[in-house]
Amino acid sequence: MRRRPSSKPSSPLLVVTIVALLALATVAQSPIEPLRRPEEKPGSYSWRVGLGYTPYGASGIGVDEHGAPYEFIRLAHEFRFLLSGTVQISPELKMGVELVDISTAVEEKRTYLHGTEELSFTKEALGYSVFWEWRMDPRSPWDPRVSLSFGEPWRSGIKASASLLRDPVVLVGELGLHSREEEPPSWFTVALATGFVANAWIRLGVSTGLAVPISGAGLPRGSVGIRMIYALDAKETGAIEVRVSMTTGEETWLSLEVSGRWQGP
Repeated sequence: MRRRPSSKPSSPLLVVTIVALLALATVAQSPIEPLRRPEEKPGSYSWRVGLGYTPYGASGIGVDEHGAPYEFIRLAHEFRFLLSGTVQISPELKMGVELVDISTAVEEKRTYLHGTEELSFTKEALGYSVFWEWRMDPRSPWDPRVSLSFGEPWRSGIKASASLLRDPVVLVGELGLHSREEEPPSWFTVALATGFVANAWIRLGVSTGLAVPISGAGLPRGSVGIRMIYALDAKETGAIEVRVSMTTGEETWLSLEVSGRWQGP
């Protein structure tokens, strides 16, 4: 079985994105209301639609179906369409579902002893996930929560999180256990994130995470991401979110995601 193709991260792109987000925060000066946790009333809902893009490439040695060895150079473009929704069942319980359609366009050049061959094909994959989240103590300043999830292709997880609000900053920590079909099948994860209120319309965030396999063979994975959220109205019932993330481990790749989010009532 071949490893997932790897790509070279574009560090300058990441730096430029950070500078651009900070510039937006500086330029757009609007009055800021005190930061409060959102109300989670029974019957309230939210939904999100998004597009994601991840380019990656690889080079190495392979063997075709006839047993002939070859060297290859591969370039892939992964496009993701995401649709998700949540509903607040009670003040302490939330349920959500997400659908993901992944389309990957692959171009590959193979070099044999007798010549070269170029291949081009597209792969499609469809998946879903469902989760339940329990808010353990809504009155606690740490707002502890526990969530359970499962999805197809088969994967499941349990996570515990806590957050601390210090206006105009929110700090979030999370621990989790995850299982999946692919090797390694079991992972322990830890994540930290912070959100910053730039003004009445713009929110900035930075996150980092580490995933360590606890069964099977594999290397730990690290990730870092930045995001910007732009509110479409004063009550923030609609927002546009842009997120750039980089993941490293056995491979390194850079991802971009743009999504729209709406909530009510």
